Amino acid sequence: MNGTLICGMPARLFAYISATTVLAVPAIFLSFAVIALHPPSIDTAAGVALFFLLALLADLQPMPMGEGGKADVSITNVFTITVAVLYGWRYAVPMAAISVAASMIVGRRPPARIIFNVATHALAALAASLPVIVWGSSDSVGAGRLTAYILCGAFLGVTTNVLLVSGAISIAEGIRYRDVVRPGLRRSGFVFMMMGVLAALAANLWVLHPWLLSLLAGPLFTLTLYQRSLYHSHLATKDARTDNLTSLGNHRAYQAALRGYIADAERETTEFSLCIVDVDDFKRINDTYGHQVGDDVLVALAEILRSARNGEAFRCGGDEFAVLFDGDGTFAFERITDIQEAVAGLGLTPVTISVGIASYPGQADDADGLQRMADGALYWSKHHGKNRSFVYSPKVVRIHSAKELEWETERVARLRAAKNIVRFVDAKDPSTANHSETVSALAAAIAAEMGLDENTVDQLALGGLLHDIGKIGIPDSLLQAPRALTAVEFEAIKAHPGLGYSLLEGLGIAPIDEWILHHHENWDGSGYPDGLAGEDIPLGARVIRVADAFEAMTANRPYRAAQPVEYALNELRANAGTQFDRAAVAAVEACVANASPVDRREAPILAFA
Repeated sequence: MNGTLICGMPARLFAYISATTVLAVPAIFLSFAVIALHPPSIDTAAGVALFFLLALLADLQPMPMGEGGKADVSITNVFTITVAVLYGWRYAVPMAAISVAASMIVGRRPPARIIFNVATHALAALAASLPVIVWGSSDSVGAGRLTAYILCGAFLGVTTNVLLVSGAISIAEGIRYRDVVRPGLRRSGFVFMMMGVLAALAANLWVLHPWLLSLLAGPLFTLTLYQRSLYHSHLATKDARTDNLTSLGNHRAYQAALRGYIADAERETTEFSLCIVDVDDFKRINDTYGHQVGDDVLVALAEILRSARNGEAFRCGGDEFAVLFDGDGTFAFERITDIQEAVAGLGLTPVTISVGIASYPGQADDADGLQRMADGALYWSKHHGKNRSFVYSPKVVRIHSAKELEWETERVARLRAAKNIVRFVDAKDPSTANHSETVSALAAAIAAEMGLDENTVDQLALGGLLHDIGKIGIPDSLLQAPRALTAVEFEAIKAHPGLGYSLLEGLGIAPIDEWILHHHENWDGSGYPDGLAGEDIPLGARVIRVADAFEAMTANRPYRAAQPVEYALNELRANAGTQFDRAAVAAVEACVANASPVDRREAPILAFA
């Protein structure tokens, strides 16, 4: 039944508008009948006509009050209430009905809305007339009693209008009636005060000397212009704090709301949580499906976040959002879990989100600290599989100071530059084009075979990649020489570990820099640069030494062709205990044994994958 449409409206809404109209129509027709049976005097007709013209002008220039101008308040009610008290319901009801009908017809509003508004305004005018109906005519009463009539009539008229309109909104938008009428009545307090005072002033001026009413015209219409200006100023402020794509609050609104939440938490000793939400692999979504689909994903996610219970959502920029929840981290985690389930059901593309959660004041003393902790928790989520949320814990996530973050940023930038140098060194000679990447993979495979921990395996992968960075300072004529080097030339080559160490100094990647310094040391102490022997050579350097030698033997060089894998293994075995660490050599053999014969023959690197 809820899906049935009558005249383009849901059946319940049609029934509600019809019932309101049925109540209003008899009052409107009866008012015309009474006027026809008892025509007004010339003075009464002139007075009602003047107030009607003022009401009509006011209806044509309403004061916008709601979001997007959807709710208008017209000062026409001032004149309707005045007529209701001074001249009675028979003039107030048709005056309200005709003025609102004329203005809405000029505004080309839908017929159903015109009918409903005519009915509500007629019934509100009838309600505003009740003080006169109950207490008797306002003729020859003092200013005090007249003001009481007006204030009471204003209260009844405004309240009747709010109650009737709230019913239509409740049915049309599927919202509980009390959730519409309560804020409506709260907002109507200002309207009641404004209408009541102005109507009381208009009525008393009219009773004193009708021409004095002209003194009120200027302030009334000035108020209308001021309200319109104030409304447009409010819209401009709202636009400045609203994200154009999602209609959520933007970063500026988020910062203001965060300060407000902190102030409330301090004043009321309550707790709230900040959730930083990031769309996983959003660039991939844009690249694969196009930017329009990417925008659709952001809009759909924003709608889910907007509807989060006890939450206030913002788009901070790009694919990052923030949600503020009343309550602790556990409560926020439960709400975010609901959000992630809703995101999984979007059906637009495979979309997931990662979330970092932190609470105030339990985990932070100020806004900056709270954001750093939420960002740290988000970083943990992103680097532990994504599509998950994590509540900040000092035992798991370390939050860096501003100076530490600056240093880390610089370190990452310098490390990236170092990797680019290595690629440049490899690219200078086609025969060594992938040398560093190959040694990196070999070193990591050897370390894994030796049973070293995951962190050390990762460090050896980086060490293998950077081990020849010092060759940036070696002339190309030596690196690409198609012959054996002279003793002097070899001394120049021997400088590259020390140069590599100096280039990596200050990057905070110890002990990798030490491994690179000593990756040409020999087990028997005959290597360079320091002639270290045995266990004095860092383990990482010994692993890189073996990986580097194996790759050099099995790859083409300017002075010789690539050697078979078995040849390289025999050379490593023969020199184990003199040049190479026996354990590292054994690990290489194990890796090769675990690879297929085709892998060993055609692509030795696959033996270490």
